[in-house]
Amino acid sequence: MKKSKNINEIVNETMEEFGQVKVQTKISERLEELGMSLVELSKLTGIRYASLNELKNGKKVTLNLQHLIAIMIALRIKSFDQLLSLDFMENDMEELFDKEVIQYAEQGLPEEKREQIRMNAIRLEGEKELREFQ
Repeated sequence: MKKSKNINEIVNETMEEFGQVKVQTKISERLEELGMSLVELSKLTGIRYASLNELKNGKKVTLNLQHLIAIMIALRIKSFDQLLSLDFMENDMEELFDKEVIQYAEQGLPEEKREQIRMNAIRLEGEKELREFQ
């Protein structure tokens, strides 16, 4: 059980790295473009209406990749950026994020992130993962 707890802690730490961030969905816009209702999307994908409504309203906490793919296929969306985007609650955090996007693209993963990977592997008691990373 400890491993599961550590995984959740690490996920939460990653999500909190840039302060409060909300996921914005573009489902409403795409449905409107297609003249489709959320009920119809539910019937087309087999995903519960309540789950789609939570996702549309940004209240869904966890997402199933299989559901996202079904939604994308049903709405004829090829890229996640056509469906989801991050909305930073603090402008300075968004600026920092954008700066790091460029740094990662130009210079690769910085050493402090590599160290974070090593430490997380230890926290997860994953000596195998640690060896694979080195």
